[in-house]
Amino acid sequence: MKRQKNSEFAYAKGREMRLAAEKESYETTRLSSMVPFQAPFFSHDATLQSFFNKGWNSVTACEVRLHLGIDKPESGADLLSKIRRFRECLSQSQR
Repeated sequence: MKRQKNSEFAYAKGREMRLAAEKESYETTRLSSMVPFQAPFFSHDATLQSFFNKGWNSVTACEVRLHLGIDKPESGADLLSKIRRFRECLSQSQR
């Protein structure tokens, strides 16, 4: 396994913590919109905090729904149908 740089770790940790916050919010209130838009404090280092914020903000609504189990990915589908489903999911999240 390749060793991650600190910036890559901060980015991945931001995504991980955002999905965990969305899951906790969904389990308590059944609403995932209760998660704050501003990322929590992660590091005193401004660069690492910046990468953490980028990871936090990179999580899409479609990824949240898949993580929470609201939308189930199609198993055994071909690539074209997966792309169409992803586009449909993105268009629904932009409404």
